Amino acid sequence: WLKLAGESTSLRQRGLRRPARAMGKEGEEEAGEGGDAAKEEPVEGKDDTAGAEDAEKPTEEAEKAQEGPDAKEEKGGAAKAKAKGKAKAGGPDPLDAVVQLMQDHKFDKASAELKKLLAKSPEDPVLLHNLGVVQTEQCEWAEAEDTFMKAFESQKKAGKLNYATWFGLATVLTEQGGQGKLLQAEALFRDCLERAIAQEEQGVFETYRTFTSLAENLGLQKRWAEAAEAYTQSLELGLRMFGEEHERNVAQRILVERARRLARLQKYMRAGLWVATAAVPVLVLYMWNYVGGPTLREMFGFAPSATGAGLPDPAALGPTEGAGE
Repeated sequence: WLKLAGESTSLRQRGLRRPARAMGKEGEEEAGEGGDAAKEEPVEGKDDTAGAEDAEKPTEEAEKAQEGPDAKEEKGGAAKAKAKGKAKAGGPDPLDAVVQLMQDHKFDKASAELKKLLAKSPEDPVLLHNLGVVQTEQCEWAEAEDTFMKAFESQKKAGKLNYATWFGLATVLTEQGGQGKLLQAEALFRDCLERAIAQEEQGVFETYRTFTSLAENLGLQKRWAEAAEAYTQSLELGLRMFGEEHERNVAQRILVERARRLARLQKYMRAGLWVATAAVPVLVLYMWNYVGGPTLREMFGFAPSATGAGLPDPAALGPTEGAGE
């Protein structure tokens, strides 16, 4: 029950990732960039249907002629009620106007409208999700986190968990930073990635987007080797989706090279740190011996005596009782 409101232009990573998707009233996914194109209904069999309608016309006219005035009046009332119901159901939906505002990047107006709707339905998960998307676009990270959490709780109560809300929550947690929030966001991104991969071809764009966001999250944690792997997976998908020279892939190549370079540097620094740590006690011992410092035996009173036996000299103890006998 999601509607993709189109790719956002105010994204944090050079246009490579969206914070979340706008959610529509029907719960269906719209096609965004990289998504599936809209499918048109086939119009085959149009002539056959028209012929069947022409064939049925005489029968309908005969039935109308046989009907009495009461039946006609009853039928007319039912038709009016049906038309009235259709007009009511087909009226403009406020959420459609909000989604349009979001697509036009009029986030202040969209936020105001969503808050009005939430005043009437404070636990509506669709409204809460969309408000979280708007707050994300406005860089209101803490407010967006709180809103996405409320949307998640409402979805739990309704028994309809939505991964787009998870993705939005992971995005705002990543933007806020801090080791705790980054780890929470990583777990959410991995859950979204597992779900997207399970969808196979239908989840290709979701997989691409989640790999990119996960890579950024891992980079903020300074886990560059893992970040480079995630960026590589995202680049491979991007090449198949957008082509070699697409701006997304140009930016992704830069990010892959940067992550790999930092991963190598991090590896060398860690190796140097371990060597330095191991070398410290060896160097201290060498310097101690070099300046002639006492040994451990000498420091703790276990040094051997002049007799070489390590025992007291008997002559120094004096005569013993019964020695003359």
